[in-house]
Amino acid sequence: MHEHGTFSVVLEGNLLSITLLGTFNDIATLSAYQQIEAKVESLNGQAFAILLNCIGYEGSTPDAHKISNQYLLWLNKRNYIALASIYSKNIYADIVKNEQTALFELKNRREFNDLQEAKLWLLSQL
Repeated sequence: MHEHGTFSVVLEGNLLSITLLGTFNDIATLSAYQQIEAKVESLNGQAFAILLNCIGYEGSTPDAHKISNQYLLWLNKRNYIALASIYSKNIYADIVKNEQTALFELKNRREFNDLQEAKLWLLSQL
């Protein structure tokens, strides 16, 4: 089986920017989270914010959602200040919230439909 879904994980200062494109299977999801984990660990406990750009995201398989849920629980134990998620359609956000219940345990999380609005909110949280 091959990776389905494209992603980028970039750490600039204390801002972790994650971009998801397409439909994700468990292999791509695990690859993405391994990169996220490496970036977070490189901060050595420093506070950081997360910009999760899901404008091009089209969904995930059930196994991919399970992996995401596990990593969200891991993330909640790290020193992040805020998480801004951007979706092109509210239905994608609703599906993710339905499949990844760990989202509700995250502190200081907001959803947006506009990238600039999300960035401004994150800057106000830092």
